[in-house]
Amino acid sequence: MQSEAGGSGAYRNSVSLGRDSRKAVISQFFGFFADAYDLTLVLASSLILTAVFLPPEIPELVRAFELVFSYSLTIIARPLGSAIFGNYGDRIGRRRILLITVYSDIIFAAAIALLPDYRQAGYLGFILYSVIRFGLGIFLGGEYSAGHPYAMEWTPERLRGRMSGLVQGGFSLGAALSAGVVALFINFFGFDALAGYAWRLLIITIFIPLIPVLLIRFSIRESPVFEAILKEERREKFPIMALFRKPVVKDLLQVMTVMTGLFFLSYVLFAYVPIILGSAPSTLSSGQVSIVLVASYTAAFFGAFATGSASQKYGRRTMGMVIAAISGILAVPLYYLLFTLPSSGEIYLTILAGMATGIITQAAWGLVPVYLTERFSATHRASGAGFGYSSGIFVGGWFSVYIPLMHTYLFGAVDTSTNVWFSTAVLMIIGALLTGIGFYKGPETAGSNLGK
Repeated sequence: MQSEAGGSGAYRNSVSLGRDSRKAVISQFFGFFADAYDLTLVLASSLILTAVFLPPEIPELVRAFELVFSYSLTIIARPLGSAIFGNYGDRIGRRRILLITVYSDIIFAAAIALLPDYRQAGYLGFILYSVIRFGLGIFLGGEYSAGHPYAMEWTPERLRGRMSGLVQGGFSLGAALSAGVVALFINFFGFDALAGYAWRLLIITIFIPLIPVLLIRFSIRESPVFEAILKEERREKFPIMALFRKPVVKDLLQVMTVMTGLFFLSYVLFAYVPIILGSAPSTLSSGQVSIVLVASYTAAFFGAFATGSASQKYGRRTMGMVIAAISGILAVPLYYLLFTLPSSGEIYLTILAGMATGIITQAAWGLVPVYLTERFSATHRASGAGFGYSSGIFVGGWFSVYIPLMHTYLFGAVDTSTNVWFSTAVLMIIGALLTGIGFYKGPETAGSNLGK
């Protein structure tokens, strides 16, 4: 066990995963899978949920922005959750926090499915929905606080990059399945039935990915690194506070720069591609939009996995800067294609453009689990990985405000009609710049000893 905890010896040099390592990786893969499934369900079914919770006389684009705002509440709450649960992840262990997060997912999903709609309670349903999304965000902040370090601490050094890409890729596959389920529900029930009653059934499909998460986490063991910390009595009294003391605070600010950029890159895909494809001049149906989204999110998995794997050879820092540069260069061309192709009925070309966008915007995310785990010391790693991850939300989480403001006041002449493609591309460029600068300012972390 000592060789596992210290990240050295036979375990460190292993080229395969043991049983506990596999469980750790699978646990976090499905945990992130479920996280993305939930978030994407909100966005992919945005037209349905706006019809459920908001009055029909509100313009369609305004209703879409309001729903994206409720989505962003889940994101904005995460720093609070990551601070709380990251701190306890360093005090009571990674495994206990992971059990708490999966229980909370189940409870909050059930609560949303039981909410009254606009016809039953007016705006009360939307207000309660927004409050629940905020509460859910707090608990989800604990998912990656404990989950990323847990998976990486169980993974042999030579496989960390690859497993990092796999774990992070679970987010993209969860998003793909969610978009596919929405498409199936639309085709089977139709829009009116979904807006009337079947939306509740759609919400509780989140239980599908949560079941394997719950079962796996009942059987996992505590991280060997945390067990070593307990044995050596190295626990810090308030691990979260270590992040705000020198020299760690400088590391936190550098990670915050990276994560702010990455969140912008994520939101331009998950939050605004559905809106771009579903707004004029696009002629795509809701079902066709869902097909494009499924293809985009599935392709994103391969982008994250490839980048994580490549970082094992070329380094986390180098891969982060390379992907950032490519993202910035391709931002406007990709979103111009997503704007023009749907208006001409080019569904297959639109799918290809969506897949390219998914790969480019999510590739650098494949570095996140391993980079954040290697960036912070073992005694405050859950706090650092969790709060560092969430720190990008302080600026990046307000994407639901930035795009409308840019569209209205800066780029209205280019951002034709009500479509926000150009403003979204600009946000992608900003995200790429921040990501590249952040990685440039940080050290190379590949090969770090996670026991320290």
